[in-house]
Amino acid sequence: MNKIKTKYGILNGAIIASLYSTGEPEAYRIEEESELEILDTKLVPLYDFQNGRRKEFPALKVYKNGNIKSLALNNSTSINTSIGNYDVEKITFYEDGQINRIFFLDGKLSGYWTEDDEYNLSQAYNFDFKFSKFEAKIISMHFYKTQEIKSITLWPKERIKLNIGGDNFLGRIGISLYKSGELESCEPFRPIKINTPIGAIEAYDINALGIHGDSNSLKFNENGTLKALITSANTITITNKDGERILHAPKKIRLYSNSEILDTITLKLEFIKNKVIIDEQFEYRLEENKFEIGYLGEKKFTLNGDITNI
Repeated sequence: MNKIKTKYGILNGAIIASLYSTGEPEAYRIEEESELEILDTKLVPLYDFQNGRRKEFPALKVYKNGNIKSLALNNSTSINTSIGNYDVEKITFYEDGQINRIFFLDGKLSGYWTEDDEYNLSQAYNFDFKFSKFEAKIISMHFYKTQEIKSITLWPKERIKLNIGGDNFLGRIGISLYKSGELESCEPFRPIKINTPIGAIEAYDINALGIHGDSNSLKFNENGTLKALITSANTITITNKDGERILHAPKKIRLYSNSEILDTITLKLEFIKNKVIIDEQFEYRLEENKFEIGYLGEKKFTLNGDITNI
């Protein structure tokens, strides 16, 4: 094991774990206590795996120019951010050195260590935004390069109260924000009826995955107006100026030919000025079409003169 000099200090008991294709160091494994000067703080990279909980990935990754890319910390450490101090186990960085994401815990899930074990270790933090004031356990936070908060990812068990345009509902998975602090997107815990330019629609993504809170199914413009949503239940029948009727609806499909389980393909709606765009390809001008909102499986629809079941 060697002592390796970096821009941030000496790595003790270290080896280069991987290289870029052009030959520069990409990651370091560290097996002795080392101290690095980062963010005006002395930080100790992960080197001790005795309890078996921590991920055995290279503790330190760098960009080609040697600037830090990510750092797993040996112990939970208080980090100063633009919105306060947080105890974290991992940090990722933009190439210029600003914080990109902080991870409050960085445990390895296994038969020995479960998600519930990790959740029980986590600490709840208080947040106060224009659209919500809540206390919750957080997996990670994402920051803009200019260090305003960009998104918060919640633990799967967590629910937060949201107040948007006078509507109160529970959110899950996470939220994303504009630099101004206005809400950019959220994920409803249950279907919530939202007034849209074409009628009231239930916003809910049955397929939403809690990977991160960067982009969610219910989206808003910075001025608070509705930008986009996903519905798992509503159908939309459009009557155009020629009297033709066009139906858009979520679909139920079998994932496998012999499977009894049906999967839902949801509808995505985006509202831009005087248009609605459905599933990113069908565009309808509001003043040229009539819109009827129904429910999946609610009834039979007449489509171009034919009776259609959905």
